[in-house]
This record gives sequence, C-alpha cells and structure tokens, in this order.
Amino acid sequence: MIKKVLFSGLVFTLLSFTMHKYYVSITEADYNTKSKTFEISIKFIGHDLEKVLAKEGAPELYLGTSKEIKNADEYLMNYINQRFQMVVDGEKLNYKFMGKEINNDDFIYCFIESNKVDSPKKITIKNSLLTEVFSEQANTVYLTVGKQKINYLLNKGKVSETHEITEI
Repeated sequence: MIKKVLFSGLVFTLLSFTMHKYYVSITEADYNTKSKTFEISIKFIGHDLEKVLAKEGAPELYLGTSKEIKNADEYLMNYINQRFQMVVDGEKLNYKFMGKEINNDDFIYCFIESNKVDSPKKITIKNSLLTEVFSEQANTVYLTVGKQKINYLLNKGKVSETHEITEI
C-alpha cells in the first residue's frame, strides 16, 4: 500500500509491507571459476517466506530478531533444498548454507554455495520457491557463467529452465 503524506510542504511516500499484490524472489547464481562452485543468493520478501515456512510446519522462527530460534538456518536450508535445485551435466548439486542477511525493509537474503563443478556445460535450474502458497509467485533467476549472463522468470506453471553453456 502506498500512502502520500504532506509534511512541512514536502510530499513523502510511505510504503506498507503487510499487504502486496506482487510475490517475487530473486536468485543470483554465479559460477566462480577459481573455487569451481556456484555462489548463490536468494532474496525473499520476509513475511512471505515466514508464512510459507509456518505452513510447512516450521515453528515461529523470529528471523532477524533477538528471539530467533537457534536452528532457524536449518529450516531455511531444508526449505531451499526442497524447492531450489540445480542440475549440472546430469548431476544434482548439493549446497552449503553460508549465511543470511535480514534487512529492515522486510527482505531476507540467503547465501548458499554449491559443491565443486568442473566446467559446467548444461545447467537446469528448478525454482518453485513460495509457489505452494502464492499462486502468483514469480521467481526471477540470474545465472552467470563466465561471459554468459542468462535470466529466467519461473512461476507455478513453469518451474524449470535449461541452458547450454558455450564458453566459460
């Protein structure tokens, strides 16, 4: 909800994050040629993520607060593993949870890293994050491998995309 407020002759726009029409996540997967891993960041709208985790049976996580439960990262990683997959040259990647960042603007960033992959040629990305609760969910994926930059828009009706890498 956008609200315009007049204060000392200036107009300010106030945003409310409790209700919104758009449901999005942004995933960036960059292939690091030195470590031979994919470094992945996933940006969620915080209250949407927490709603989905609660529906999946997670307790109240209190993400980013002093009351955050001890194993909150495990719940996040389990959920990501269920709903985000990369298959490179026929092999499903495994991930290590590297951390998270929680901002005051209701965004939660999760950082993961894949196992080592030598010279990826064919990459399939499956991203069905949040689609089990929000039918309008759009998951934008930015994939960077060497000089190639590819982006996909995935949703409930189209959860995966495959790309051939021509050069690293």
